[in-house]
Amino acid sequence: MDAKDAGLITFGSAPLHGGELLSAMTPGLVDFIRPGLSPAAAALLAAGSCPGLDVVLTSASTREHWDDAAKALAASLTAGELRKVTDELSSE
Repeated sequence: MDAKDAGLITFGSAPLHGGELLSAMTPGLVDFIRPGLSPAAAALLAAGSCPGLDVVLTSASTREHWDDAAKALAASLTAGELRKVTDELSSE
């Protein structure tokens, strides 16, 4: 049984400027995820695209960071795109 079947809402925390995922965001990986995003936004998009995740909790210190987060989460990665990202991350 997964969380949705149990009637639960799933939350994920995705800090924009910290965490292990951010340190993995090379320029090539950022372009692979979605060209034009900042490394922080690319990491947020990858985290926020996880299936079964209902809500992404994030924080930002400036309006620019909030805009970056909104841009990142405007269109999730498809399941196929997310698989390619995770495959790329696991090969490093």
